Amino acid sequence: MAQIPKDVIDQIIKGTDIVGLISNYVKLEKKGRNYFGLCPFHSEKTPSFSVSPEKQIFRCFSCGEAGNVINFLAKIESISYIESVKRLASKLNLNIEQYLGDNINVEYQKYYDLNKFVLDFYRFALLNTIEGKEALKYLENRKITQEEINYFKIGLAPDSVDSLYQALKANNFTELAMLELGVVTKSDNKFYDKFKNRIMFPITNELGYVIGFSGRIFKESDLKEAKYINTQETPIFKKGEILYNLDNAIRFIREKKRVYLFEGFMDVIASHRAGLHNAVASMGTALTPEQVNLMKKYTRNVVICFDGDSAGIEATKRAIDLFLKERLNPSIVTLPEGLDPDEYINKYGKDAYIDYLTKNEKSYREYLYELYHQDINISNIESIEQFKRKVFQLLLDATPTERELFLQKLSTDINVSIETLKFDYANYSGYIKQADKPTPYDVVNQQRMIRTIERSKPSEKKLLDTQKILIFFAFNHRKFVHIINNRNYITFKDKNFRRLYHDVKDYYQVYDEFDENVFRRRYVNSDEYNEFFTKVYQEYINTKIDYDVKYLEQCFAVITNDIIASMVQQLKEDLKKANDQNDVLKISQKIVDYYKIIKVKN
Repeated sequence: MAQIPKDVIDQIIKGTDIVGLISNYVKLEKKGRNYFGLCPFHSEKTPSFSVSPEKQIFRCFSCGEAGNVINFLAKIESISYIESVKRLASKLNLNIEQYLGDNINVEYQKYYDLNKFVLDFYRFALLNTIEGKEALKYLENRKITQEEINYFKIGLAPDSVDSLYQALKANNFTELAMLELGVVTKSDNKFYDKFKNRIMFPITNELGYVIGFSGRIFKESDLKEAKYINTQETPIFKKGEILYNLDNAIRFIREKKRVYLFEGFMDVIASHRAGLHNAVASMGTALTPEQVNLMKKYTRNVVICFDGDSAGIEATKRAIDLFLKERLNPSIVTLPEGLDPDEYINKYGKDAYIDYLTKNEKSYREYLYELYHQDINISNIESIEQFKRKVFQLLLDATPTERELFLQKLSTDINVSIETLKFDYANYSGYIKQADKPTPYDVVNQQRMIRTIERSKPSEKKLLDTQKILIFFAFNHRKFVHIINNRNYITFKDKNFRRLYHDVKDYYQVYDEFDENVFRRRYVNSDEYNEFFTKVYQEYINTKIDYDVKYLEQCFAVITNDIIASMVQQLKEDLKKANDQNDVLKISQKIVDYYKIIKVKN
C-alpha cells in the first residue's frame, strides 16, 4: 500500500476548500460557523449534513458518515482513498507520484477499469429498469435501505443472455479480459453473461478497487441453483486474500481499535444498518493466514461472530488458532436462537443487537472451555480426564489470575477439589515444558513417543473406510464439505475417492442439495467411474450413521494419525542420518510436536 507522508496528506486537506468541493455535490446553506445540507449518503428530508470550514471536516448527524475532503471525494465518487488523494493533489498541482510506487500494478489497471464498468452496468440495471424494480422490492422486503444500496454499491445482473458482454464489447474491452475476470463465459464459440437474474454485490480490495462480484438469486426457481455464485479466482481476485468491506471499515477499525469478523457479507450489511461499521467478512470461506494478516495491519483485537451451528463452531475454532499464531487477541460472540445478524435485528431491533454484541463477548478461553464442557460425560472417568487435559492445555499461557479462575470453575464442574487440580496441573505443565525442550539424550522418552504414534496409525482398511465415510458426509449436506475444506490437511489417499470428493465439492458450487441424477449427468463420464460412483452411493443409501460433527471429528483423527505416522517414519530415517547436534534437536522437537497432536486428538 502507498505510504504518503502525513505532512503531504495535511497539505492536501488544508489546501482544498472543503465547502467548495462539497458544494459541487450538495446544496449547502451557512448557519453560524458551519454549512448544512441534505446528506448525499442517505435519504433524508431535514438537513443533518454539516460542513466545518474551520476544522476542514464534514459530518452527518443522522447516518454518522464523517471525515475530511479525501474521505468525502472517495465516498461520493466511489473511488479508493489513494485515488481521492491523487485527484485532490492534482488540483493543487502537487506531485505525489514518488509516494505511489507500488500502489497499483499498472498491468492490473485494465482489470480494475473493466470491473468498474461492470459495477456501473449492474447499478444502472438495478435503479433504472423494470427488472430492477422487482429486485428493489426484494431488497426492501429484506430491510435493505436505499442508503445501504448506495453504500455497498449493490446492483442487478439482468435476466439476459449477453447484454453485459455486448456493452463491454461496445466499450472496447477485450474478450480475453472479460473471460479472465469471469464476468462472461464462452461456449460453442459464443459469449454469454455469467451472472443472470441475480442481485449483485461488488467485492473490493483494501484500496477500494472492485475485484469481483457475488450474485444472489432473488426469485423462486425450480432449478436447484446455489443461493450465491461468486467470481472465480482471477488475476486480481483471490478469495482467501480478501475481506469484504475492509476498505470501508478501515477508519472505523482504527477508531474503535477492534474489528468484528463475520462469515458473510449480508451479516456485514445488517451490522452496518445497526450502526456497527468496523465489520468485515471472510466471504464464507475458511479463514486464511492472509486474511488474518490483513486485519493485523489495523488492529490486534478481533471479535469472531460466526454461526453457532456445527460448521460455524469448527470455523471459529480454526480462526482462534490462526489469530493466536499471529499473536492477536480473539474474542467470540455467538447470537442466540440460531439467528444471523439480519434476523436478530428484525426480531429485537438495532439497539438490542449492539447491546447483545457488547455484553456477550467471551474470551477465546471461555468459549473453548464451554465447548469442551459440552462433550463431557460426567459419569465416565476417561471423559473427565480428557476434558481436564484440554482445559490444562488451554491454561498453559494464561495469567495466574486466569488460571486460578478456570481451575475453580473446573473444580465445580467435575466435582474435584481445587488442591487436587492444582497438583495435576503442575504435573501436566511440568511435563509439557519438559517435552518442549527435548535433548538428544532423551532417547527412551523419544522412543516411547514414536511407538505411541506408530500404534495410532490406522490399517489400510480403516483408512479406506474413513475416506468413504467422509464421502457419505459430503453426499449428506454441503455444510460438511465446508467443514472438511476447513481442515486443509485432510487428503484422500485413494485416487477414486479423491476424484469423487473433488467432483462433489465442485457440484456444491452450483447446487444447494445433492441430487444423484444431476451429479451423474454433470460428472460421471466413463463406465469405470460410473461403476465406482454407483457402488459408493448405494452404500451411502444403505448405511445408517449419525451425521454429526463428533463423528466427523473421529474421521479427521484417523486421517491425522495416518499423516503423522507417515511423517514420523520419515523423521526416524532423518534421525539416523543426522550428524549435527542442532539437526537432531530440530527433528526431536518435531516428533514431540506430533506426539502432542496425537495425544490431544485421541
